[in-house]
Amino acid sequence: MTRPSNSRSRRPNLQEAPMRGVLVSMVFCFALLMVGCGASRQSGVCGTMDFPKVEGDAQALIAQGDAAWAERGDEARLREAVTSWQQAVAIDPTNADTRVKLARAHYFLADGYIRFDEEKKEEMLSHFEMGTNQAEIALAQAYPAYRSKFCARQPFSSALQQLDKGAVPAIYWYATNLGKYALAKSIVTVLNEKDRIKAMMGFIKSSDEGFFYNAADRYFGAFYTKIPFPNGDLPKSRGHFEASIAGSPTYLATKVLFASMNTLKAGDKATFKRLLDEVAAFDLQTAPELLPENTIEKRKAADLLDEIDVYFPED
Repeated sequence: MTRPSNSRSRRPNLQEAPMRGVLVSMVFCFALLMVGCGASRQSGVCGTMDFPKVEGDAQALIAQGDAAWAERGDEARLREAVTSWQQAVAIDPTNADTRVKLARAHYFLADGYIRFDEEKKEEMLSHFEMGTNQAEIALAQAYPAYRSKFCARQPFSSALQQLDKGAVPAIYWYATNLGKYALAKSIVTVLNEKDRIKAMMGFIKSSDEGFFYNAADRYFGAFYTKIPFPNGDLPKSRGHFEASIAGSPTYLATKVLFASMNTLKAGDKATFKRLLDEVAAFDLQTAPELLPENTIEKRKAADLLDEIDVYFPED
């Protein structure tokens, strides 16, 4: 397992939290004024979707990508997977399944590796955006009725009604990449996209509640730390995080998110430390299929624990 580079990690600084709270409130109020001037993101799925094809062996490239993905604990191999799958969909643009694989790979590259280097924010944003695009195209290709409703700008709930359980993987990587892109981009982008992302996660929860290690509850745990603005609903958030952990206890990202988003805001040092200590103590061989993902989460947990005295200063 190759450890990510030792570039500076992106960590929240709580030493100036009171002033930041005032500034965030001011920015949020300004964003509310501006959001009406913007529109939720529109992608190329409403165009011709007539992608140029190139010559080559798509199946061989997919196999190469699959082999590289199996070694995604090495950033270089993960990048090879992305490149192979990109080449495969250039040869066969109608391969929605490979687009979903690409969406997940873009997300993991951005969130698992690039995010730790503050100087690579634009590259991180680029991968979240590419992941969003690949998943969105896959969804439109597999479900023409969804595309028709979406591109006609009908209520997004009407578009979601055209989907079935088979759409869950594409919907998830669409929503997850879009959410991370929005958070890293700007508060206006968050406001433009939050209702769409919430609707997609609601669809996942009702269609396949346990999908990707109880992902929908993990999302709603994070969501209710922010909404209603500005204080959120921390008990409701906690309930969703705990439900996700109960359903998928070996997926460490849920505990890291619970600690960093809920317990910090609640001022709950004991739970913050307990969750992150559990991540630190977790035997990675307990869930070998999650070894790359959980290795990254251990690094995030260690970074948070290193700053515990900053987050919870002594009175």
